[in-house]
Amino acid sequence: MMRGAMNKSLRSSLFADTRGANLVEYVILVGVIALIAIAGFKAFGNNVRAKVDEQAGSVSAINGAAQ
Repeated sequence: MMRGAMNKSLRSSLFADTRGANLVEYVILVGVIALIAIAGFKAFGNNVRAKVDEQAGSVSAINGAAQ
């Protein structure tokens, strides 16, 4: 009988302990943001790469004119 009461007390204290809940929520949030970022990079990756290459060419042209 003593053992059953101890198990019940231990279970109730474990279920009442929420110290790790915030960490789990943040991990899930970071995972969702990462998935959204990956989807965005896949959808707009070629357009972004073209713009970056275009700006790199502009900077190179300015740098070449200054020398």
